[in-house]
Amino acid sequence: MANLMSRNNDLMNMRDDFFDNFFSNFMGNDNFQVDIKEKDNNYEVTADLPGFDKSDLNVTYDDDILTIEASRNDVSEDKDEEGNFLRRERSSSSFRRQFMLKGIDEDKIDASFKDGVLNLELPKAPGKDEDKKKIDIK
Repeated sequence: MANLMSRNNDLMNMRDDFFDNFFSNFMGNDNFQVDIKEKDNNYEVTADLPGFDKSDLNVTYDDDILTIEASRNDVSEDKDEEGNFLRRERSSSSFRRQFMLKGIDEDKIDASFKDGVLNLELPKAPGKDEDKKKIDIK
């Protein structure tokens, strides 16, 4: 009973994992890691954004949607003694995640960014739980 999966399914999963990993590595990962914890009075959001500065971030809360955007442009230059370019590279990266979090007291949202980690505290608005309609099951 321990192994009810056929080997064909395992091979199919391996194939899917291979192509998913290959293309995410080839194309670049377009997401960053986010943890959201719901507490009694608030939501705690932690986003890992290594390599970004505070000035690279744009965080908004509008119409029950929390949006976290991070973008940066990097330029790397190598010049010889005369100022001629031996190498000049430019790269740009942009990430965006959105989450629906209803019933937030927008005026009391708190954000901090330290060592590549964005921490948000989104307090719940008082009385929002009362807006829920209880559905009786017959």
